[in-house]
Amino acid sequence: MSVQAQSVLTPQQQLEEAQKKLEEAKKAVEEAKQKAEAAKKKAEAEAAKQKAAAEAAKKKAEEEAKRKAAEEAKAKAEKIQQQIKEAEAETARLKAEAARLNAEANGAAATTAAPEATTAPAAPAATTATPATTASQGSGWVIPTATKKETPKPAAQVNGAKLKEDPKYLEGAITFDEQGKIVFDTEIEAPGKSAAQLYDLVFDYMSGLTQDKESKASRMALVNKDEHIIVNTMDEWLVFSNSFISLDRTECKYNLIAKITDGKVSLSINHINYIYEEGRQTGFKLPAEEVIIDKVALTKKKNDLARIFGKFRKKTIDRKDQIFSEIAALVK
Repeated sequence: MSVQAQSVLTPQQQLEEAQKKLEEAKKAVEEAKQKAEAAKKKAEAEAAKQKAAAEAAKKKAEEEAKRKAAEEAKAKAEKIQQQIKEAEAETARLKAEAARLNAEANGAAATTAAPEATTAPAAPAATTATPATTASQGSGWVIPTATKKETPKPAAQVNGAKLKEDPKYLEGAITFDEQGKIVFDTEIEAPGKSAAQLYDLVFDYMSGLTQDKESKASRMALVNKDEHIIVNTMDEWLVFSNSFISLDRTECKYNLIAKITDGKVSLSINHINYIYEEGRQTGFKLPAEEVIIDKVALTKKKNDLARIFGKFRKKTIDRKDQIFSEIAALVK
């Protein structure tokens, strides 16, 4: 009976016990709130840190992109400026070349006119002509005997060696200026045509050349309609061979200059350069003075074209002949 009496709580004790448990529960709730608040603050701080890191990375990436873009723009601008300088230098050189040609043409015209005005025809020499036919001596009608003339045959040998190629490609085919640079010149007579008429004809032809199917970057660089001068900077392909399995060609750059006067067209091809198989081990970029001269483009006996550079010489001469003959046919 005494044990049961001790385990039974009085109402007051029960109230106090309930209040104690309530306090403990409140305390636990408060601790849970504090922990939750701390966790929330920690999560917010971590999120802010990650956001700041992401923004910093984004800003760095944007700055890097801007830097690269600025460097690319600068490099592009420098390249354009270099191209402008090269174009200005080429324009100045071509203008000087055109002025030189004009001065030479004017000087040639002046020196040619003087002898024509002062030189008198020479008196015929009093010599006895050799009769072209054989006949009986005396006057009156005679029966002539025709004289057979032997027509000399073209030489089939050079330096004691038999020719293996057309002579137009061999020794003497390449001409040079005073500075030792290769230049091809020709003068085409066009009687009865004014400089203005010839200028229009040649202008149309040289304009068409820049649009030829083998043209790479040819253009009309300078023209002077008053002085009748046209300058093309040619950049075209010279094709050696073309088949289904291979294409052998070279890029060829040169200047084509036309100086026109009444009844005459003077043409010049100079500053010839080749770019062959660019980017390959067998490729090269060389001026004509190192490619088509006799020393490297002909055999030792000079009776044939050399194996490597001979094709460059042949195609260059063919292209020169084609342009000169087409203009000659056009203006005559």
